[in-house]
Amino acid sequence: MVSLFKERTSAGVFRLIILSIVVHVHFFVAAPTVAIDAQHPIMYALLQPLSKLPAIIIALLFHIIIIIQALRLNYILGNNRLFPNTNFTTAMCYILFTGLLPAWSNISVALIINIFIIWLIDLLTKLYNTHHSGKAIFDIGLLTGLSILLVPACAPLAIIVLLAILILRAFKVNELFTYIIGCLLPYYFLSAGLYYLDKINLLPSYLPKLTFHLPGFDSEASLFTMAISILTLSFIGFIYLQSNIGKLVIMARKSWIIITILFIFLAPIPFFIKGYNWPITLFVIPAAAALAANLFYYNKNKIFLSILFWLLIFINWFNSFDAIHYLTRASSK
Repeated sequence: MVSLFKERTSAGVFRLIILSIVVHVHFFVAAPTVAIDAQHPIMYALLQPLSKLPAIIIALLFHIIIIIQALRLNYILGNNRLFPNTNFTTAMCYILFTGLLPAWSNISVALIINIFIIWLIDLLTKLYNTHHSGKAIFDIGLLTGLSILLVPACAPLAIIVLLAILILRAFKVNELFTYIIGCLLPYYFLSAGLYYLDKINLLPSYLPKLTFHLPGFDSEASLFTMAISILTLSFIGFIYLQSNIGKLVIMARKSWIIITILFIFLAPIPFFIKGYNWPITLFVIPAAAALAANLFYYNKNKIFLSILFWLLIFINWFNSFDAIHYLTRASSK
């Protein structure tokens, strides 16, 4: 089954659509929702109208979003030669991972922000060879600042992207200031708008609140299987990457370092950003899918990969239907 996603054919897109339907087959029992939170005023205004749509439209919209995100991430890695040959394993992993946690199977702020994270990966992978570094770094900073403004839980991106720029390019003070200006510009316009509306006291609500805490979760089984699956596959994928990274060009090697840093810094967000729980960890799956794709791409044991693929499918089904059972039981009390 996995070998089908290693092929470079237009049929790969159709297979991803089928995979998304199979992974989220529980939509036929319990439709996804639009998870909106008043602590994100801008995102609340954008997502609130979607919550009024029919359930079938929300389900269709969810499939469209994750398939486009998966294909975009897959294209970025293939186009920048992070894999020796074009394949669909990254997109496959991305879609498989979206079903590991029931809360991820909704249209949420984290799902929308993944558009920005994938966009940042694209801009950073292109930065190494760009001849207009000033403009590119400003765009990267602007996108980073906008992401944090929309969802303060993205705050680690500021450090991650700065490290990425320092990895890709020799240190220059003017480029550092360009990045900082880009990051702060969204907050500058927000402050000006709030001041004009005499609501400047609301500015702190758009800033991240750093504090260590232990987030809770409704289903410990879902959380455990999600964490084990993603950490294990990403780690094994990283080992395969290390064994084959010598075949890649320097730009690709540096890009993989950035993706690994992205994974490490975004994974512990629920522990350090106040007001956020495990569903926000959806941020990590672009980097996790990219790393795990190395396992499915470089491993040649078809039987092992098929077992692993279907094991992930069954974990998705178990977690999804277990969550539906939990919610049904809770509502009946």
